[in-house]
Amino acid sequence: MWRRLIIIGFMALAGLAFFAWPKYQENSFPVMGTTLRLKAQGGDLKAVYQTFLRLERLLSKFQPSSEVAKLNRGDKVVLSDETVQLWRLAKQMQRDSGGAFNIRNKGYYDLGGIAKGYAVEHGRGLLLKQGVKSAIIDMHSSVAVIGGPWKIAVFDPRTGDARQVITLLNGDALSTSGQYEQPGHIVDPRTGQAAARCLSVTIVTSDAAIADALSTAIFVLGVQPGIRLANKYRAKYLIIERNGQQHDNFGAQLR
Repeated sequence: MWRRLIIIGFMALAGLAFFAWPKYQENSFPVMGTTLRLKAQGGDLKAVYQTFLRLERLLSKFQPSSEVAKLNRGDKVVLSDETVQLWRLAKQMQRDSGGAFNIRNKGYYDLGGIAKGYAVEHGRGLLLKQGVKSAIIDMHSSVAVIGGPWKIAVFDPRTGDARQVITLLNGDALSTSGQYEQPGHIVDPRTGQAAARCLSVTIVTSDAAIADALSTAIFVLGVQPGIRLANKYRAKYLIIERNGQQHDNFGAQLR
């Protein structure tokens, strides 16, 4: 999904001197089957990237040495604290969604519906520990910000472009789910069939892992049960259903 980011800079005046915040630095890295894009005022972007690589080694079903791959083979494995934390969050979402979100499909574990958001949240946490006051962690369908406002152009499958813009504020995280890039990859775990009630779902909340899981679950559930689930988590939502009708509660944050 294509996004346009509008960056707002700041300067402070003290007496007769101007003091500038640290300059923005940017970098892109391949990880988890996509591109991680980082932009921050200060901080160690390579350290953030290493955090993503470490989590990929733990959580990816495609890496033979990962904890998830070992579980799928039936190997004995002592799970790391991070995997246990993510597991509990996934199970909570499974309960709250009535099974529309499930990390176990066709007998195998797959954390793909939540792992990217979890990694994005860890990346943001590391930048905050480094004292960064303004940053964006963009993993294509999962985004988290520090500072702001940040303006994110969201792809609209009805028009094939990114005309709608969502403003993210300090502490916000965004996730988008849709079938338009990989048709059929979001499956209703209750039926085993491709989810088809929505064209796209975008969620904004304070935690990127929760946003990731919510957008997937709501895409499966459809509009009315999806809105109830979003409200349970006090999340902002932009749902485009199969017939093209749009439902959202963003107010002035969406234009």
